[in-house]
Amino acid sequence: MSKVLDTIDKLPDISFIDGLTLQDIQSQLLNYFMDKYTEITGKHIQLSKSDPNRIILLGCAQIIYQGLQNIDKAGKMNFLKYAYDDYLEHMAAMKKVTRNPAKYARVPIKFTLSGPREAVTSIPAGTRVTAAYEIYFATIEYAEIPIGETEIIVMAECTEAGTIGNDYMIGELSTLVEPIGFIANVRNIEPSTGGTEQEDDQTMAERVFLAPSSFSTAGPDDAYEYWVKASNPEIGDVKITSPTPGVVDIRFIMSDGTIPNDTIIATTQEYVNQRSKRPLTDYVQVDKPMVEEYSIKLLYYINNSDRNMVSAIQAQVEIAINNYKLWQETKIGRDINPNKLIEGIMDAGAKRVQIDTPIYCVIGETSKAQCIEIDVKYGGLEDD
Repeated sequence: MSKVLDTIDKLPDISFIDGLTLQDIQSQLLNYFMDKYTEITGKHIQLSKSDPNRIILLGCAQIIYQGLQNIDKAGKMNFLKYAYDDYLEHMAAMKKVTRNPAKYARVPIKFTLSGPREAVTSIPAGTRVTAAYEIYFATIEYAEIPIGETEIIVMAECTEAGTIGNDYMIGELSTLVEPIGFIANVRNIEPSTGGTEQEDDQTMAERVFLAPSSFSTAGPDDAYEYWVKASNPEIGDVKITSPTPGVVDIRFIMSDGTIPNDTIIATTQEYVNQRSKRPLTDYVQVDKPMVEEYSIKLLYYINNSDRNMVSAIQAQVEIAINNYKLWQETKIGRDINPNKLIEGIMDAGAKRVQIDTPIYCVIGETSKAQCIEIDVKYGGLEDD
């Protein structure tokens, strides 16, 4: 969870019905009825569980409580901690924030001729390529192979929005749907990427929280962070620095901790450099963070008293290691800290951990850790 989302989540809970429960409403109705009965008749009454009046009052309590729940919800939908779906969109509109729609994956396609020609070879905009006639990518602009040359690289966009167009590996998009004379082959030279689903509530709430900073043209850190995340909802941690006066250096990673590819970086660079999104005097450069590689190599043991839970503990240790990788690699500038790894494994049920790597390492503010190898061994049972 990002720092912004954690801040929102830690805001105190509020109630527009003073925390009333169904039992409170039932008790109030029954007591009001009995008090009023005594006031009017001068007689004291007790309502047994089978008394028709009690049953009617309890039925009314259900309806009244449901109404109170709707009142409570209506009030809470005006606050960022609780708002969701359309309620969140209406709240966001007051800060000029709209939900990012699903985006189309893009990929560079190389078109290669069978040999040099004495005429220009035209590649119309919208020329489609595919892998297995399921998902199609279409070139987004007209291109041509000049006389005497044999190839050109053209950017193509998936015809369907969303993540469905992501992760076509290099060379996988190799079928030209509409034949072009003299084109011998086509292939993607990078994995397809950039396709995203419609922005989810959490990501949108984070942008709404950051939105006031974007109203300024003074270039504060969180204003740039807002625009970077507005360019792509799959972007995770963002680091803004100014290495020299007038220069804004932006480094970011994706929400799963992966390094963005050149296509995403170029798209983000173009987006944040729009005149309406940066001060005139700022020179903005966008790049991927430096990578500090580390490996995980350790041996762990389990208490003999836990021998009947060995399989479960081993599974929990594996989860703990994956959680550590995610924690370590989803924050730019986070030092490599083996103590966090040991803590997770111990919490998973291990007796002790003998760790070779990683060792504690301070990394730069524009760098991120990246695991390149995992070698985890179970050493067996030991006496408590």
